[in-house]
Amino acid sequence: MTLSNYSSTELKLDVERKISILTSEQAKASLGVDIAPSLQWVGFATNNAVTNKGKKAWSEAQGLPSVWILGMFNPAPGTLVVAPFKKAGSGEIVNDRYFGKLGADRLRVNEEKAFVLFKCDGKFRSKIGLSATRAQAVIGSYSPQAKLLTIVRYTRPKGANRYVNNLWEIQKQPYSGDVNNAYNDGPVEPGKPALGGFYELESSSPAAALAPGASLKHVHETFHFTGPREALDAISTKVLGVSLADVESAGM
Repeated sequence: MTLSNYSSTELKLDVERKISILTSEQAKASLGVDIAPSLQWVGFATNNAVTNKGKKAWSEAQGLPSVWILGMFNPAPGTLVVAPFKKAGSGEIVNDRYFGKLGADRLRVNEEKAFVLFKCDGKFRSKIGLSATRAQAVIGSYSPQAKLLTIVRYTRPKGANRYVNNLWEIQKQPYSGDVNNAYNDGPVEPGKPALGGFYELESSSPAAALAPGASLKHVHETFHFTGPREALDAISTKVLGVSLADVESAGM
């Protein structure tokens, strides 16, 4: 495909996307935890590659693309996104400026245990993101009523710090964007319907400063688990680093 960005830079690129259902062995290798027989689950992965097919290298000055994956889900009752973050990171913990700052009824930050909770009910348009200094290589969500735990893991190259800023504005810092995001759908304006009443768990690759013929790959894995709380808690504690008790105790 050929695309032009806001700077009128023409980008000639080849995109390859492979979608696969994950086996229990692959899930265990990715998550580092055994999946209890009492759980029902599905896991799938998208392996995404973008290649510079032009004759010139892509540069920061002219604008860089990235791979951006959005998983869209129906919000089960009481769904909370769980975003662990790096305590030692610099700058703000969470960016909630996309559609307006959020109150404590929608967004909580547990600085002691290093995780963010974001209410996703499909009824209030809002979005959060974690930057390159804060984001872990995982994000998830949990519905206690549905006994449903969702885990998203994605490629996070060591040392990568240039991520495309996807705030809807003319960019002053175009490569200080977020690594992962969560979006909650809702009415675009008062009296208008929501786009669909979904929520999203998103990941981005670093900005692709590619020479001609060079490629960037980004893998995004999604797992849905449902079943006994004890078995779900074992996965959440191991993979997200957050117990379900800590999620539930927020009272959101």
